[in-house]
Amino acid sequence: MTGVDFDAMVKHVMGQLGHWRKPKSLEDARQLADTIIDCMDPEWLFNFGLDLLAIPEAKEAVSADWISRRRPPLRQHLPYFIFMLTINIFFCLVLPTQLLRNVKASHQVDLAYLYYLPFCSVFTSKDNFHAQIVPLFLTPNQTFVNGIELKDDLKNLDQYYSALSDSVKRQGLSNFATAPPDDTSFLVTQLWDKYMPGWRKIDRERKPRDPEADKRKIAELKALTESPDLQPHDEQNIDKLSYVKITRDIRLRKGKWQRYSDDQERRMHEDGLVK
Repeated sequence: MTGVDFDAMVKHVMGQLGHWRKPKSLEDARQLADTIIDCMDPEWLFNFGLDLLAIPEAKEAVSADWISRRRPPLRQHLPYFIFMLTINIFFCLVLPTQLLRNVKASHQVDLAYLYYLPFCSVFTSKDNFHAQIVPLFLTPNQTFVNGIELKDDLKNLDQYYSALSDSVKRQGLSNFATAPPDDTSFLVTQLWDKYMPGWRKIDRERKPRDPEADKRKIAELKALTESPDLQPHDEQNIDKLSYVKITRDIRLRKGKWQRYSDDQERRMHEDGLVK
């Protein structure tokens, strides 16, 4: 990324978009990017955006689809395209200013992480660049968590669980730590309250696992996956298959923590689930 020429990039983009005032703040730049998009001719913006995002080969097919649908508003028809385009225009608006501190060539890569935002509820990063930019592109239902604060909170959780009695810890994380502590001073607990508001009720009503039911389920799975009727095939379309078997090694420890109870570990060994 050392070869990125930000001056040339800004000159090219803003030369295409025309003359716009300099933003007064990062928040202003975010709003200005929206204004620019809403003021441009949709067809021109469509072609400009595909070129800017380096996917010109998609023009013909995507354009034909858009036209066949009678040219609906791009925000409605291609919301994710508009989202990515907004991020890039925003970046070009702020680069010539002093609104972003210590701009580096790597920030063009850092910016691309924002493309994931529409698909997540919580975005966390220790990068100061993300701390400045990400909150501007979040919806009210999303949260930015500073990575340093999250790391500190995880340390506090480790201390909290480490203080439990040995008898409790021998039950395994999958039993005594299925949910965070009820204490809302923990950041993780706050996030669970925001995104899984019914978790306390679920945790209170959680029933112990039935060893016999687990054993029956394992037997059913083995009957399917180890059946002598199964024949090798080269089918690549998963939709044409009745089921797919995915196997993973079970790790009994996670760092210093025991993940399952002594009894669960014993049954795993008996059932051949672990070596």
